[in-house]
Amino acid sequence: MVLFDQLRISDDGKRMYINMHVNRADYFRDIYLDSITIMTADKVSETDPGMPTSDYIYTHTFENGMKEADMVLTANDFTKIWQEDPEAMFFPEAEMQRTLFFVYVKVKGIPDECTPCRLDEEITLGVTFDENILYQKVMQFTKSLTRECQLPLGFSDFILLWNAFKASIETEHYIPAIKFWNMLFDNIGPNRATKSCGCHG
Repeated sequence: MVLFDQLRISDDGKRMYINMHVNRADYFRDIYLDSITIMTADKVSETDPGMPTSDYIYTHTFENGMKEADMVLTANDFTKIWQEDPEAMFFPEAEMQRTLFFVYVKVKGIPDECTPCRLDEEITLGVTFDENILYQKVMQFTKSLTRECQLPLGFSDFILLWNAFKASIETEHYIPAIKFWNMLFDNIGPNRATKSCGCHG
């Protein structure tokens, strides 16, 4: 019932932009934003990934009557939510650039009884990450391609994994998506070798 106009990490990897609104179709005229919960992929429930759990890094309840929201969040926002818990861990700014985020938006109200199937679900889930890590990986392979004049076998593995990840997100198979993500970006950094999925030895 909620549409994301923007859900992304900033180019410098320091902020998360969230712009969203309740679907403006007549079915949802009595629907309003209720809350937003953000989790990291490692805390997503394996049995019910479409629902947030208590292991979130951020949560916020919207004021009554809100139909849309524009938010800019930083690592500090993800840390503040934990300050009342003495066992909570600090969320470093660097983690913004290497984390797969799951953003759950809950609505309140009753949709029209003629609302099409699945459009009446009260929780909308969006997934985002810093796309710069994707570009960095691709550029590493491109440089290797330029030097060696042949396609690196690891590049083929990477392309297959990337497409598997995208397909998993689009079809709401979130647990496989997380596994593909870990295989894609488990080794991040200019001096680390790419982890092969074994497709080419």
